[in-house]
Amino acid sequence: MTADRPAAPSGETSRLARLHAALTASALAVPAYRRYWAGMLVSNIGSWLQLVAQGWLILALTGSPAYLGLYGLLRSIPTLTITLVGGAVADRVDRRRILLVTQSLAALLALLLGILDLTGTIRPWQILAIAFATATVMAFDNPARQAMVPGLVGNDRVASAVGLNSAAWNAAAVIGPSLAGLLVAAAGTGWAFVLNGVSYLPVLWAVWTIAPAPPERTSTTSLLVHVRVGLRAVRHDRRLLGLLTLLAVPTFLGRPYLQLMPVFARDILHTSAAGYGALMGINGVGALSGALLVGRLGARQDRGRILFLVNLVFAATLVGFALSRWLELSAILLFLIGASQTLLMALTNTLIQLIVPDEFRGRVMALYTLIPMGLMPLGTMALGGIGDLFGVPATVAVAASGALVFTLAGRRLFPEVYRLA
Repeated sequence: MTADRPAAPSGETSRLARLHAALTASALAVPAYRRYWAGMLVSNIGSWLQLVAQGWLILALTGSPAYLGLYGLLRSIPTLTITLVGGAVADRVDRRRILLVTQSLAALLALLLGILDLTGTIRPWQILAIAFATATVMAFDNPARQAMVPGLVGNDRVASAVGLNSAAWNAAAVIGPSLAGLLVAAAGTGWAFVLNGVSYLPVLWAVWTIAPAPPERTSTTSLLVHVRVGLRAVRHDRRLLGLLTLLAVPTFLGRPYLQLMPVFARDILHTSAAGYGALMGINGVGALSGALLVGRLGARQDRGRILFLVNLVFAATLVGFALSRWLELSAILLFLIGASQTLLMALTNTLIQLIVPDEFRGRVMALYTLIPMGLMPLGTMALGGIGDLFGVPATVAVAASGALVFTLAGRRLFPEVYRLA
């Protein structure tokens, strides 16, 4: 006769039950998504390696900050001009096939850059040409990648997947630049490009194993007509229009603070380069924290109201940061700014994914992609120019106040968003 095993304490049983429920609700419970997410994390780290190394190499070859500006411009042109077409393609072609092509091309371009650098034949124009080509590839890659998420995990795990995707990018933003600095110092920029090329292999393998059902698109209309139809669909759906507008205005008025951070660090807070790096790191930790919080909001039925609250927190803390002259307070506010801006992006992404019909998903997600990648550079140009005339802190404070007022008005302009579950 065997003795019965003692039952687990009720508190422990409750904790285990909560842990099991959390793991089951997580998108990582889906094997295909788990492979895809791990591959994207590795690839994102590789992308940050290349971003840091490219800027360093351009400056080393030319000694000209103007070349860095040209590099940024050439990377922006395909994003602004082709992304909507990329979204239309994602609604007509198997998204898995698109990613296999785009990720392969991006890997080959990174390897080409590495070979040119390691063989000593690299020239500035070649870096610019490869940057332009890579941005063109990504204009097709980004909408397909965003649109594929619900098909991988299902609507009940979309919030978890969006949060995990954001966490992967923000974690890579912390890890990648640090690794790039060590690698460039030890072995030069060429190996950073080669490692980025190799980093695409895990995500290529993951996408190869996914095999989602291809979209059933038999339309013979042109891609430009397809784009116009998608824009019309957004204009007539007050929920989608509201979500995109409530993201676009704070992005244009608020997000440029990141590019203006050197001014705040050196001229306003009077800190060193190390202090500037620490402030950026705190902002990054806040962004990662916000990404991890998104999944916990997945089951809530008041995400529209939470979106407005997050928008208000982002704008209000940015006003406080612009007016702060105390380093410690600025650091705390930067953490909150990073967390709220990531929550704003991820919650908007989640709600769009749950609302949009699959036949329009690629085009709508292309619009979503365009907002941070297109409006933020334009906002930086505008606020930077005005900041030269009236001072950066005053300019950022007024712009953030404008975002705050618009969000308050948005409650009346877009009540459909406020009521979203």
